[in-house]
Amino acid sequence: MKRNKSILIFVVCFVSITLAAQTKGELKKQKLKLEKEIIYTRQLLSKTKSNKTKSLNYLKTLGAQIINKKQLLQTLNIEISLLNKKAKKTEIYISEVESSIINDSIQIRKLKKEYAKMIYAANKKKGDKNNMIFIVSSSDFNQAYKRILYLKQYSQHRKNQAKKIQESQSQLITKKEELAHQKEKLNQEVVKKEQLLASKNEEFISLNNIKKEKQELLKKLSKSERYFKTEIQKKQTKSKEVDEKIRRIIEEEILKSRKINNNEELTPEGLALSSEFSRNKGRLPWPLEKGVIIGRYGKQKHVVFGDVETFNNGIDIATDKNAEARTVFDGTVSRIFFIKGEGKAVLINHGEYFSVYSGLKDVIVKTGEKLLAKEKIGVVLTHEEEDKTELHFEIWKGYNKQDPSKWIYKAY
Repeated sequence: MKRNKSILIFVVCFVSITLAAQTKGELKKQKLKLEKEIIYTRQLLSKTKSNKTKSLNYLKTLGAQIINKKQLLQTLNIEISLLNKKAKKTEIYISEVESSIINDSIQIRKLKKEYAKMIYAANKKKGDKNNMIFIVSSSDFNQAYKRILYLKQYSQHRKNQAKKIQESQSQLITKKEELAHQKEKLNQEVVKKEQLLASKNEEFISLNNIKKEKQELLKKLSKSERYFKTEIQKKQTKSKEVDEKIRRIIEEEILKSRKINNNEELTPEGLALSSEFSRNKGRLPWPLEKGVIIGRYGKQKHVVFGDVETFNNGIDIATDKNAEARTVFDGTVSRIFFIKGEGKAVLINHGEYFSVYSGLKDVIVKTGEKLLAKEKIGVVLTHEEEDKTELHFEIWKGYNKQDPSKWIYKAY
């Protein structure tokens, strides 16, 4: 039992050290990413602000901004905590250096006193008789030899004492310089901490303001319950139709591939492409150069009516007007089809995997065309009445839907 407890303590400590190391390395990147996303989301919100009273899209974008603000506050808390630890370490180090300087100063004073006594004794001896007389006055050769050795050792001891004083003084100067450097470092850490705390306070106020705005907008939109619930039903029906349409297209593609490859689902080239696609999970580029995810994959509670649940087959990415969609991986355009009220859609084959890009107004690729990763496939449609520019993106593995946020690079 004790052994298991020791192992658990070791594991907890190891994990804590590892997390701290990761935090220092990743914290800056994470903070920059969140700040960049907050700025971009703010731009999207300002574009749709005039229409916000009737825009669910504005409400979704507000939700994304709240999530980003919360994550940024968490990041700032971690950064402040790390800075506090760093400042405490610096203070301890300053205290140790100051203590060391005091001890060195005492030691130097002692050395100087000893050296002064030696000089005084040597000068007094010279007043009575010099070193030569001291040696010549020896009673025999053996005594003279010993006196010569003594004088040499005494002279060397004086030199060593002088050298020791110089070295100690030099070390003391270095330590004083190091102390000044550490105090400057501590001042910088204090200033940085104050800036972070001010930033945290600003973000906290901003978050509360956004939350209030969201609550007010929710109240306004909830008054149109009948209208929105009818719209939700229409969208759910449309979503099922699109889901069935994509499933049929994928089935046709698989059957077509089997006919060509003697009942084998994939060619060796297709198998290699599938394997490469699978290996890039979590590293695929975004289907847009700029965008914010405002609709997550899977079962979701409605943004206004919490008692209504919807299922999202992919993710919804809000972007700028006339933004260009791009493929996330090498593949072949399997099908281009139309979704009533939602524009055009493109299905790209990546061997066993398929990616779907819907909500396009223009498509610049053709069926059967081979594409490389990040090649442009079309322009995202803008719904003028809602001022909404949104790409719907899905990933399928055969007949099974996947969560795209787990496939593209740093979705959240």
